[in-house]
Amino acid sequence: MFREFGLSNLTAVALTTVATLASAAGAPLPAQSAFFLSRSENRNQVHYALRLDEACRPVGTRPVQVYWRMLERGASEVEELLEVEQPVYGLEDPQQVEATADGWRVRVRLRAFPSRPIDITTARVGGVCQVQAWTKLGNSVCRLEHVFVKTSWPFSVDFVRLDGVGPDGKPVHDLIRE
Repeated sequence: MFREFGLSNLTAVALTTVATLASAAGAPLPAQSAFFLSRSENRNQVHYALRLDEACRPVGTRPVQVYWRMLERGASEVEELLEVEQPVYGLEDPQQVEATADGWRVRVRLRAFPSRPIDITTARVGGVCQVQAWTKLGNSVCRLEHVFVKTSWPFSVDFVRLDGVGPDGKPVHDLIRE
């Protein structure tokens, strides 16, 4: 029913991976990946990326784009999420965009986990736009890097693991079993 995608090497994918997505007007805009999701089925990934203008401001009222990186076909293969995939991998509306002291924040909620908001922040650091995702992992707000879904045949989920970096700079993992 849904495309299968699997565990990837976290070190192989930088948080600032740049993919080209089409804007509503059809012109390509760079989008920086804030975090990605993978499953135990294969190497394909769902990326959650922020479209930015030259001043590191989020573009539009829905600046977070969700797309596939089809790593099973090659590193440069990118596809849009299908409508049937939206309930599992898509985002809830609205995307709240706010200015902060350091830059911008976009609050999103995954449709699969609407009770756990994710803040995607952007700021200019050393002349470059830096994009990061933040959510609660354990008892702290941490930088979110990766969501891993362990599946069982045919269409069930054993667990979901959120991987990130804690306030102390150490790896943090939050295991969800429902």
